[in-house]
Amino acid sequence: MKTPIRVGAHIEGVHWVAEYTAATHEIRVFREGHAFETIAAPPALLGEEDEAGSASDEASRAEDAAVLAVLRQYVAEHDAAE
Repeated sequence: MKTPIRVGAHIEGVHWVAEYTAATHEIRVFREGHAFETIAAPPALLGEEDEAGSASDEASRAEDAAVLAVLRQYVAEHDAAE
């Protein structure tokens, strides 16, 4: 079983974290340390890298960047709705 990918960012003064689990293909979103919502990951989130099982540093950074991009998009949409 692959370890979840967990990334975080401070966006407009709020600490957000996204945790991607490959087994469920879901992203759990945390706001200020508390579970906020679980969303479905985009179908092509990690592409071929996910299936290849590559453990290179570049692949790891690309996975982190992909999950972070989803988190930033989620926060932008969430803030626009408020």
